Order: sequence, then structure tokens, then C-alpha cells
Amino acid sequence: MDQQHYREMEHNLKALIHSGATSGKEIYIFGHCNASEELAGLLMGNGYPVSAILDNNPEKQGARYKGVPVVSPREILKKDSKRLLICIASRAYEAMVRQLRQMGYPGRVEKLVDYNTFAEYSLTEETIRRKTQRLARGLKILERIRKQYKHGFYIICPFSALGDVYYAMAYLPAYLEKNHIQDYVAVTVGGACSDIAHMFACTSRETLDQKDMDELVQAVLFTRARDAFIAHHDRPYGNLLINALHKKLVPFELLYRCGVFGLEKSCASSQPTCLQAFAGHGSMGKGTSVIFAPYAKSVAGIGRHVWQQAISHYRKKGFQVYTNVSGEEEPLPGTSPLRASLMQFRSAVEWAGAFVGIRSGLCDVIKDAHCHKVALFPDCYYSNTGWKVADFFHLDGWENIVVRENQFRYQDGGGYAKK
Repeated sequence: MDQQHYREMEHNLKALIHSGATSGKEIYIFGHCNASEELAGLLMGNGYPVSAILDNNPEKQGARYKGVPVVSPREILKKDSKRLLICIASRAYEAMVRQLRQMGYPGRVEKLVDYNTFAEYSLTEETIRRKTQRLARGLKILERIRKQYKHGFYIICPFSALGDVYYAMAYLPAYLEKNHIQDYVAVTVGGACSDIAHMFACTSRETLDQKDMDELVQAVLFTRARDAFIAHHDRPYGNLLINALHKKLVPFELLYRCGVFGLEKSCASSQPTCLQAFAGHGSMGKGTSVIFAPYAKSVAGIGRHVWQQAISHYRKKGFQVYTNVSGEEEPLPGTSPLRASLMQFRSAVEWAGAFVGIRSGLCDVIKDAHCHKVALFPDCYYSNTGWKVADFFHLDGWENIVVRENQFRYQDGGGYAKK
């Protein structure tokens, strides 16, 4: 979960508590994901126990997160709805509310994070006034960028997601060639995504925060700007591409290649050309070290016992063990912290010899690195589709391992589920 959405969730939760909506209520969270785990932590940190996390996935039901059980949404039908409060921090808010109402749950449901600021189902004068003001701000941002980068074509990556920006940049050259475009500007959210564009030798880069990006995108959509292209498969719903996943499994990279950019299935991706050599390996053994990456913004976390099994496994093989950290993140117990920039990270894992990480955008950044690579997948579905995350985000040439909590043991060739 990115910092801006976390702050929004924190602010909305404080307002909810201040209003008295949480007083005397049994609190449930719908959807087991990274954002829900963050929300559970916030609630419990403020002295409000979470009764359960509701999730439709039968394989996740029965698990626990910090003592909070994961149960079927139908469990709430056994309760007095007047005493319940369901909180949602998931992108699938509308679908979740629809499911609850169809089940017959009449109680209170609260949205803690607004991921889709483009959609507001109201025609009140106040809503129209706010949206008009927002459009005006977006038009100013668009005009400023046009003045700064004259005669350019604007590739807009509307979401702070490393994997999305990586594939946008990897297939951009073929798209530009196909459409006879020479000069372009990559517009991204945050410095990390700008670094991804830099890897692909993009010299003109504009970095915005998420609020300004959302307003820019609204201006691009409203004016149907011909000098801008929104390079994303889902947000901000500029097309209906995401709906294809409700009928057919289209892997993540293929969705960008063919769906977003309209390229042939056989089209090869470009490789990053501006990577930097890792200079901080120090005493790290070349080819005898492993770098763990347990942190991700957009996926549910994997239990610490899984990481400890993997750490123990590599230690027994004589490997030095490191945890990739940034900001205030702590290394896994028994490992040394490793701080490497995105530009240097591929070099770092190639020096180490092995990488084990939760499946996140960082895996895309190093997907072609020459080392042993393991991606760990939470056992869940992608968004509100019927496809497992492990199938949608599968990485060729990697060990792709699905982690089923309480049924996992790390070993050579991956983990396995006990029957």
C-alpha cells in the first residue's frame, strides 16, 4: 500500500472513530490483502479489536492474521447487523458492497480508501462543483507540462506500481515505432517509478504525486488529448480491457504487450540499458548469498514463519543472507540489511547469486537477472477476477511458489503443500 493511500486510510479511520461509528461495534474487514492488513494494524493500534477478516477464497478461510481469523463473508449473517461495522480498504469496494447487499446484509459498510476518484455516483451540485474544480486543476497541470516539454508525446503511467511502469517502458519503443512517434515524456508517480523510466534511457521524465496525477488523467480523458497516452490496463478505466479478465486468463505481461499497446503477441520487449553496477556488496559473497524481499505495497504479506524456513534453508547451504530494505523497513531476523537503489538492484542480485521475494513489481524489475530467482505468491485471486495471482503474475524462468499458510515447507525446488 503506497504512503498516500495509507495516510488517506489513517485520516478516514480517525474521522470514523471521532464520529462514534466504531463505538460498541463488532468490526469486520472485507478482503484479505495488504491494505486490509494495514487497516487491521491501525484498528488494533487504536484499541479496536477486529472480529474477523471476510474473504471469499475458501483456501484462505481458517487462516489468521495477528490472531484475527479469516472467515467466509456469510458468517456475518449470523450476527445482529445493527451491532456490526464492516470496513473496506480494497480496490474492489463496489463489488464487495454489492455482494453484501445481495447476501441480505443491511448493516453499515465504510470505505476507508478511495482508489477510484474518477467515479462518484452523484449528480448533486456539490459533486459537480468539486469535479469541475478538479478538472480545472488538471488542465493547469497538463498545460504546464506541455509548456515545459514542447512538441512531446506524453506517456502517462497513472499508478505507483513498479511492475506496471516496467512493462509500460519495456513495450513503449515498439509502440512509438508503430505510431511514428519520436519525442516522448514519461509522466510517473514518485521517484521509484521515474527510476524505472530512467532504466530504459528515458531522458524526459516528469514526476507527480498521486493527487496531481489523478487530476492530470481526468483532464486528459475529458479533453481527449491526442498528445497523451495512458499506459495502464486498469486505471483510470480509459478502456474496458480489464473486463477481458472476467472471461479469459491473460497473463500480466501479455496484457500490456497486446492489450495496452496493441502489439503483436510475438513482439519482443526492450531491455533496460541504463542500469548501474552495485557498489555496496562489501563482504557479500559472490554467488554464495541470497537476498530476501519480503515487503510489497499491493499484495497480502506472507507469514514470518515462511521466511524463517527459507532463511534456515539457505543458511544450512552456507549462504550469506540479506533482506532488501528501504526507508524504515526492518531486515528479517537473522539477516543483514541490504540497501540498493532500483538502478543497482539487478546487479546486486546477480552478484549475490540468489533472490527470494514476495511477488511484487520488484520481481519484474529483475525478471531477466542472471541468478537463481524465486517468487512467493500469496494464495489469492487477482482483483475481483476468477484467476489466481500465481497464474496472472507467473514469471517465466523463475521458481513460482504458491504459499498456503500452515501448509508450507521451504525446500530445494520450492515449497509444497501437505496433503
